[in-house]
Amino acid sequence: MDDIPVPLPAIPTRFMDRFRAFIRARHLAYRTEKTYCNWVREFIRFHDKRHPESMGAEEVNAWLSHLANNRKLPTVFSHE
Repeated sequence: MDDIPVPLPAIPTRFMDRFRAFIRARHLAYRTEKTYCNWVREFIRFHDKRHPESMGAEEVNAWLSHLANNRKLPTVFSHE
């Protein structure tokens, strides 16, 4: 089924598992979790599969600029 959360390991070590645990600790909807995970995957792919923990504000700005310029998303996402 599409609405059953993916089980997490008892001690999450992989980045996406830790990210999911973070979201679940805040009791967000599973659909929200899936959406956020998709955004994170796109961010990672955009930066040639670099680990998110090795990136900072410069990469976030590049990603947001890409979204605003190439995906025609509202500039509300800009955090400048």
